[in-house]
Amino acid sequence: MKTLLFIPLFALACSSKSDTAEPDGDTHTVWSGWNHQWGLLSHRVSLVRVRAGNDGSAESGILGGDWSTGESWSDDVNVRIHQQAVQAPDLVVTTGEVSFTVGPDGEASAPIPDAVGDFVVLQGFEIDTDVPLADSPDADVPDYDPALGFTSRGFGMAIGEGDGGWEATATVRWGPRDRADMNAAIPLAQTAVTIYWAAFETLPEVSPVSISGSQPLAHSPPNSPQEGHTEDLELSGYGFAAIRGFFLGIDDTDGGDGGDYLRSFGAELPPTAEGAPPETISAEILNTSVIELAEMSMTYSIDAFWASLDPETSRVTGETVTVNHPIGRHIIAAN
Repeated sequence: MKTLLFIPLFALACSSKSDTAEPDGDTHTVWSGWNHQWGLLSHRVSLVRVRAGNDGSAESGILGGDWSTGESWSDDVNVRIHQQAVQAPDLVVTTGEVSFTVGPDGEASAPIPDAVGDFVVLQGFEIDTDVPLADSPDADVPDYDPALGFTSRGFGMAIGEGDGGWEATATVRWGPRDRADMNAAIPLAQTAVTIYWAAFETLPEVSPVSISGSQPLAHSPPNSPQEGHTEDLELSGYGFAAIRGFFLGIDDTDGGDGGDYLRSFGAELPPTAEGAPPETISAEILNTSVIELAEMSMTYSIDAFWASLDPETSRVTGETVTVNHPIGRHIIAAN
């Protein structure tokens, strides 16, 4: 596993500050999505990490199989991370994280006892397959290193209200493809998940924003011209956007349980200047590459909201962090 690195920010697009007087209250960072796109090929999923920073920074991480790490081939990734710096009087925000393991059934939940408030949202997440395989009912344990990852059938994170308070839920699905040793390990695959969260005690006015649907992915290799899904939004006012949950699924069009190598994936509400509403909402999980082994379809959903604030007493600065980095975990520092 690569160690933590510090890398320069290639581009940090920020809005200009409001002309109003400096508002009261602390400044809080609110995440509104991300996108990872491999530079050359599609890969197994072994690490995906994204996290909003509290000081204008952000965090990103990615690993595929040995065709991304340099053992057989090397690759890098293009990243977009969307977030907003929000300052408003009486805006009380607490942040934290919860970690748990998703087993072979592909879904798990964990309570968030420290999340107290009317709204709890995602601040990012991490998926890591460098976890021992589950116990096998058979005598023979598959000879496969789970740190090399698996071909994916999609993943999603969400925060919702459970019986005893707020809870985090993760869905991580794997499916066989063209590697016999990996395929034998998938029924025993375990995935370490961390969900980063932010809780708002109160918000004055909130409008739900959501999309969901499915579509086939183009299949005419090499490098089929695949596209994700983008919808225009018709929101008004001054404020910020936040994501409560998302799911990105990729499935065989013939209904089989096969997974595939991923080229790009993300759920995005790109912020605009000076607290204006996001103009679009987008989701994608694509397998375009030099060799596309399967015909796949994409399923997507995003559950988000738009929170309105008073522009006379608040300040919102939109940030889209754009960078290219090698494999591993990275802190992306603001200029």
